[in-house]
Amino acid sequence: MSHAACSQTGSGRPGPVHCLAFDFGAGSGRAMLGRLDTHGLALEEIHRFDTATVIDDGQLCWDPEALYGGLETGLRAAQSLGPVHAIGIDAWGVDFGLVDADGRLLGPPLHHRNGHGSRGVVRGVLSLDDMHRRTGAQKLELNTVFQLIDLHARRPERIAAADRLLLMADLFSAHLTGRQTNEYTLATTTGLFDTVRGEWAYALIDELGLPRRLFRPVVVPGELCGVLRPALRAAGGAATPVVAVGAHDTASAVAGLDLAADEAFLILGSWSLLGVETGAPTRDARTLAHGFGNEGGVCGTHRLITNINGLYLIQMLRQAWRVRHDERPEFSEITAAARAARSLGLPASMRIDPTDRRFFSPDDIMMAIDDFLDAGGHSRPAGLGEYALAIYRGLADQIAGGVATLEQEFGRRIGAIHVCGGGSQDALLCECIVEAAGKPIRHGAVEASAYGNVLMQLVGLGAVDDLRAARALLGGSSRREQA
Repeated sequence: MSHAACSQTGSGRPGPVHCLAFDFGAGSGRAMLGRLDTHGLALEEIHRFDTATVIDDGQLCWDPEALYGGLETGLRAAQSLGPVHAIGIDAWGVDFGLVDADGRLLGPPLHHRNGHGSRGVVRGVLSLDDMHRRTGAQKLELNTVFQLIDLHARRPERIAAADRLLLMADLFSAHLTGRQTNEYTLATTTGLFDTVRGEWAYALIDELGLPRRLFRPVVVPGELCGVLRPALRAAGGAATPVVAVGAHDTASAVAGLDLAADEAFLILGSWSLLGVETGAPTRDARTLAHGFGNEGGVCGTHRLITNINGLYLIQMLRQAWRVRHDERPEFSEITAAARAARSLGLPASMRIDPTDRRFFSPDDIMMAIDDFLDAGGHSRPAGLGEYALAIYRGLADQIAGGVATLEQEFGRRIGAIHVCGGGSQDALLCECIVEAAGKPIRHGAVEASAYGNVLMQLVGLGAVDDLRAARALLGGSSRREQA
């Protein structure tokens, strides 16, 4: 299947167009209602809910019933406000559910921070380097392929009973429509999709002993996934189309930025995603050596990208502080404490390396930071602000290193870093990034993934012609912070 152009469902609808965007993040999900009329594009949050987890068979998993409940509540909220002309869903990548021939989940989807991906790498069936050489995906232990390798070894009966693999947004789309599809941008996060050839890496799938039936032809952003099943339609309502968007939330976020040619994008959330938009994938010795990979975008675009540990670490600090001190500081209080600590001129050595394994899924991040600094012969933080500052500095350093790699190794001149996501509101983190990278920051929409989701629904409906026209609806970005 070609991914060179956006497909369209065909609309030609006059008057205002209302698009419901579901944007699932690792911490929370949002139902956002987009409205396009003669005044432009507007976006409104109508429902927010936690992306809940459960423990199943001793494993950290996502709670599918809670997630479906958030989806349905958001849908009802949108329907109560008037007609909904289209629905799109984006979510995080790599995690998946297995369904049987009747579409029933064979257990709750495993959480990528459960550690089973790391166990899959350790099993030695496939190396990170070989996975990248064969698919072009980032070398991440949490990739779907390594999760499947471990699951196949632990629970082969579950693989045998499965009829299809659905990534998270695919699962939510199937819940709304009753029709199972695999979306292209999500597929490129699995480590089982050849990003250069634009198809599942079936030779690799065969070698791993995985059934080919799990991996079906993909739909691309702008295509129709299905229509809302009757039980979920508003009374007397039409069969609302569910349109494939950039179902990987990173794909939607980048679609929702009016990127200049010399800008890198930086999505600041639980994870930080740094990269550049490209016209073709890059898979060579540079991507292999420097931890970059390829992900599919919308309308024929690609992303040269690297994952960086993100504000998950600040979330873990908040949790650890609560356990130790029976206090639950607000994120604004943590930032203020870090800013105060920064003003004290603390030694430059008080910083972490976010790539260190201690920080992937720490039970107590304060202990992990202490251990990391002890190992380097450095002094430990003395309070909440110093712990937070060590995290901020480490994240900024890794982002700056990624920007330097894009320029020095890939020959991409970076004039500015275009930031979005919830972390873009963290002024101290942005200041640390500007200082470390020596590049100005341009701020895009905090809810860039929801905007990108809506834009691709509009393309799919035929309300706008292409990605360029869709991005023109964004009306530019806000302030720019100088280096």
